[in-house]
Amino acid sequence: MSVSQRRQLRVLIAGQQDSFNYVLATNVQRLGYEAVVLSAELKGSSADGYDVEGDILLYDVDELLERHGVGKDSSVLQQGMQTADILWGWESLPRTRLTIVLSSHSVSRAMLEQIGAIALLHKPFSMAQLQRYLYVLQRLLLPEQKQGQQMATDVHERAIRVLVVDDDKRVADTVSECLSGEPGFAVAVAHDGLEALELCVDWHPQCVVTDLIMPWMNGYQMIHCLSASMLRAMPAFVVMSALTRLEGPRDRAYLTERGVTYVDKPFQIDHLLTAIKQVCPG
Repeated sequence: MSVSQRRQLRVLIAGQQDSFNYVLATNVQRLGYEAVVLSAELKGSSADGYDVEGDILLYDVDELLERHGVGKDSSVLQQGMQTADILWGWESLPRTRLTIVLSSHSVSRAMLEQIGAIALLHKPFSMAQLQRYLYVLQRLLLPEQKQGQQMATDVHERAIRVLVVDDDKRVADTVSECLSGEPGFAVAVAHDGLEALELCVDWHPQCVVTDLIMPWMNGYQMIHCLSASMLRAMPAFVVMSALTRLEGPRDRAYLTERGVTYVDKPFQIDHLLTAIKQVCPG
């Protein structure tokens, strides 16, 4: 995958104090992106923050967790690790648009949500994994100019464009077939959060019907990414999950400012149609 001709995605790297950060930065640069390792030398004159800005923060939490006694093979929550402990030092880091956590430990989805991370890369990870994240996020955060032209033509289509996202192919295909049989819908399918983000850039769905628990990133993390994007029109969302909505993130602007409704699995297709019409009136 080649990086399009546009401003480079700027990737900030923080957390570890050893050579890992610099090896990671070298690999990020080889992929065609700008990489900045956050060190004490880069801190601003106020000494309480970094005088640098970026698009993506790769935040390695291993040193922080081990400092608080979390073992290599231990779950963060089982060890009683508090959110405040993970956030120790977090406020001094620069505010980037999106954050990816790197860790050798098991970090729960709830903890990732609480610190605002859109993904976890479990070490050791392949550069191909990181490459896919950066490639998709580059397209999302720094879209090409031609996107505006494509949007101008697509917006006149009368059918409601619905993107179905589920890592279970049978579920995705069943929902897609049911919606395609209804008048007034155009349907596309994605099987993970990153594929869904690419389709949002290329196809501009008006509604995203998404599973909650998926590889790469969950449904809430996908919505988080879209809320930080430069897309001209944000889709509405229908979240389908066997989990109660009460387990979802709270007090998150990227949810409260969006049209989001829920359908509990298992559901009847009529319930899904009602939810879609609820978030896509007219």
